[in-house]
Amino acid sequence: MVREEANDHYAYPNMFLIVHNPLSNNKKSKKTTNKWVRFFKFHKVPFTVRSTLKINDLNQYLEDHPNITDILYLGGDGSINYLINNVNLSKIKAKIHLAKSGSGNDFLRTLKQKGPSVIQVGKAVTDGGTASFINGCGVGFDALVGHYVNNDKKKSKISYFKNVFKAISHYERSELTVQVDGVEKTFHNTYFIAIQNGKYFGGGMKIAPKGDPSKETFQVVVAHSLTAAILIGLFPTIYVGLHTKIKSKIACMEGKVIKVTFPSPRYFQADGEVLENVSTMTVSKSVAHEFDPFHKRRFLIEFKAKKA
Repeated sequence: MVREEANDHYAYPNMFLIVHNPLSNNKKSKKTTNKWVRFFKFHKVPFTVRSTLKINDLNQYLEDHPNITDILYLGGDGSINYLINNVNLSKIKAKIHLAKSGSGNDFLRTLKQKGPSVIQVGKAVTDGGTASFINGCGVGFDALVGHYVNNDKKKSKISYFKNVFKAISHYERSELTVQVDGVEKTFHNTYFIAIQNGKYFGGGMKIAPKGDPSKETFQVVVAHSLTAAILIGLFPTIYVGLHTKIKSKIACMEGKVIKVTFPSPRYFQADGEVLENVSTMTVSKSVAHEFDPFHKRRFLIEFKAKKA
């Protein structure tokens, strides 16, 4: 069990707040959190540790503890999604560092390639609800996979792939209309539309090779005119980003405001979090904040330089 603790009880003028989600990575995240605690202790970095389950209002917590200058947020895509949907990022002055802890870390894959960046968070307004996202959102078989995974009592990599094939076999292809910055297109026999900030989804699939979460635009990818067999055959190409070369089946667009309409309600996902009964959505950028992929060596160099 991770102890909620602080070095010298907030005595330092500049402190790290380590925020961990004890439910991430199928409740196996405590080992990762304890490794970070040992790292901070060994290098004598002032810190305090808190669980996402015990901080009801992070904005208020930071206001009550103005000596916290940095946040190390541990968790996967779902944990980061919880952060951006439950916290007012515009009011956070502390620098937010991200480190892997959850089972899905697609956004962090992109961020590590970029380094510290001001990230433009996305916002999807749908007829089934509103959701903010940092990595990507979409409607289609990938959202159905998320629905199956969320309801699977035995979560693992094997069960994930089983749910992928289950979703492909059960998903009903349909027509969709997408409007990208006012330019409208209709696609038939679609399996999904992905609207991406980051490059990856589904545990490392390079769905949007040009994805850049610091830009004001999204990468839009539509898989259309497909059968289940063809989609399965495309999977190896998606992992390396070569699917975008198959222009007769994969449509790629870029824009600031994306509007999508389906003829019937579907599952929708934002960073893997699922909404039901979505047939329309409008996606645009919202708040921006700097995020830093925590790098131990770089951090120690900067930390020691500040102490000198």
